[in-house]
This record gives sequence, structure tokens and C-alpha cells, in this order.
Amino acid sequence: MAKQNSDYMGMQAQLDEILRRLQSDDIELQEAIELHKKGKELVDQLQTYLKEAENTITKHISDS
Repeated sequence: MAKQNSDYMGMQAQLDEILRRLQSDDIELQEAIELHKKGKELVDQLQTYLKEAENTITKHISDS
């Protein structure tokens, strides 16, 4: 679980950096497009991770 947590935290840090960069005043259009695409991929991965965590918790609760 520690590895998964570090993966989640790493993805979150990448997303935070993308958001910071997108909010800057000196970003070129092509870079913004690429960052938006990467950000969308990270959001999808984070949502999948959280859904799997929710399913695991739900399973543990129902097994108790």
C-alpha cells in the first residue's frame, strides 16, 4: 500500500505542477494543449485509484 500511496502522491504532485504551469502568464499555446492533455490523463488515473480504494474499503466493511 505504501507504493500505491507514493504513486498517488506523485500523480497529485504532477497535477499540481501542471495546474501551476497552466496558470502562468508565459505559457505558449502548444505547451498549454500538451499540459491539458497530460492533466486529463492524470485526473483519469487519480479517479481510477480513488474508485479502487473506495471499492476496497467497501469490501472490507461488508466482510466485517
